[in-house]
Amino acid sequence: MTVENATDLNGKRIVVVEDDFLLAADICRELRNLGATVLGPAPTPFYATQLIGRRKIDAAVLDVRLHGTTVFEVADQLRDQGVPILFATAYDRNAIPSRFQEACLLEKPLDRKRLVSEIVAMTRRCAPPVASVSRIPTPLASRQAPPQTFARALARTLLRTG
Repeated sequence: MTVENATDLNGKRIVVVEDDFLLAADICRELRNLGATVLGPAPTPFYATQLIGRRKIDAAVLDVRLHGTTVFEVADQLRDQGVPILFATAYDRNAIPSRFQEACLLEKPLDRKRLVSEIVAMTRRCAPPVASVSRIPTPLASRQAPPQTFARALARTLLRTG
């Protein structure tokens, strides 16, 4: 794994929806080791929906089949929020509804390096532009660093008592 990939995932919030415990644990561990904040793993669509809630999510890794049901309602929710989706599944592209044809698909067994590089690429494409921050004038005391504030307060105290 490259250092570039590690820094690209630092602080990114990624949801992992996978019902195979060992695979899910490996994916989550890999992403956490690269600095991502991982939500999950979620083994069911219901649990995934609870994890997602109203949180800001940067990317999602979704298995298609979860304990006999599909993940497509969760994928719809994420898509409506503008979250990029990666399907990690044993199924081919034909098993994915046409509304998700633009989503990335990796077939199992997963190539971990490719998984990480796809997630990095997804989060780069969807990164919001950096907005310029307008500075609001603040009182002088609030702009000073704590040591400077302390030093000035000490000097005033010494002058009063001296």
